[in-house]
Amino acid sequence: MGNECLICDKHQGVGRLVGPVIYTNDLVAVTHRPLSEGSPMPGYLFVETVRHAATLADLSDAEAAAVGWAVRRAAAALRTELAPDFVFSAIAGRSVAHFHQHVFVRPQGTPDAVGWFDSDSWTEGPRIDEPALADLCARLSTHFQQADQPD
Repeated sequence: MGNECLICDKHQGVGRLVGPVIYTNDLVAVTHRPLSEGSPMPGYLFVETVRHAATLADLSDAEAAAVGWAVRRAAAALRTELAPDFVFSAIAGRSVAHFHQHVFVRPQGTPDAVGWFDSDSWTEGPRIDEPALADLCARLSTHFQQADQPD
């Protein structure tokens, strides 16, 4: 098997973190969380640097600009395609030492008792299967137009 980094492996199509690719270029990759990780809920994306960089402070200026562009695109795409109550974003960096930013929805109707970061625990929340996920990711990918990338 590949590297010691689960995200580097993921970018090579190996390991449990491999999910549908929504967008990729030389600097960043945007993927949907695989259905095998957490609840099979639509709208949980990762924006990751292609190059192995452990933290936000380790990114080049070009990578940081590409991440910002991709995160904004991801949030707008999720809002358009899923119409959630909120789109959240977080960088924790504690589980895998490869820069990755979570961009995820809080589905409409999520009870107030469900934490902002814990929509997976809402058992009545929306769920998705592989064919529907493939369709969603195809729709999300249309929101990433290369002509609009930062220089």
